[in-house]
Amino acid sequence: MTTAVIIVAAIILLATLLAFPEAKLGEKLMTVLSEGVPMVAFLVVFVTFMMTIICRYVLRFAIPWSYEVSILGYMYCMFFGSGIALKRDEHVVFSLLYDKLPPIGKLICKLVYNAVLVALIAIVFVPCVNSLMGSTMKTGILKMPYKVVFAPFLWMLFECAFRCLFYMKTSWKEYKQTRAGKAGAEVAEREGKEVAEA
Repeated sequence: MTTAVIIVAAIILLATLLAFPEAKLGEKLMTVLSEGVPMVAFLVVFVTFMMTIICRYVLRFAIPWSYEVSILGYMYCMFFGSGIALKRDEHVVFSLLYDKLPPIGKLICKLVYNAVLVALIAIVFVPCVNSLMGSTMKTGILKMPYKVVFAPFLWMLFECAFRCLFYMKTSWKEYKQTRAGKAGAEVAEREGKEVAEA
């Protein structure tokens, strides 16, 4: 099992170094973990699912580990891919009231929402780590320790907190640019009126 973890870590490191040559190392690592791992995990789920169907209905025998592999692949896809939904702002939102707010109201909503999310992640992080490290359970068929199975959950918490903090920073910058743009437009409008009057 340790060998498999080392091999997977080496593959991720290699993919990180080869992917996106113009990007910085941290950016490469985030991209590979956020986008590459979910793609591979979903591919594993699909291939396992197809193998299960073919073996069960065509070859007439069942693969005992296929269900567990599918569940693990789905979990890894979800845990590693959730941060990218935050990055692309593609998560589910109910924005009926938010869309009607002025820019300052939108900024306040973004800052409060992300700050609350970061605070909740900070509150649950240590208990999650303690629970994960204290677990001695293993999966039913593959006998993988829960420490390995649920380790990506910690990555999900870290990445979501990081993305929320980054989103707070960019929201503030966007608000300042919007305000500066409106102030610049008002000055240009006043100057245009003065020129027209003269």
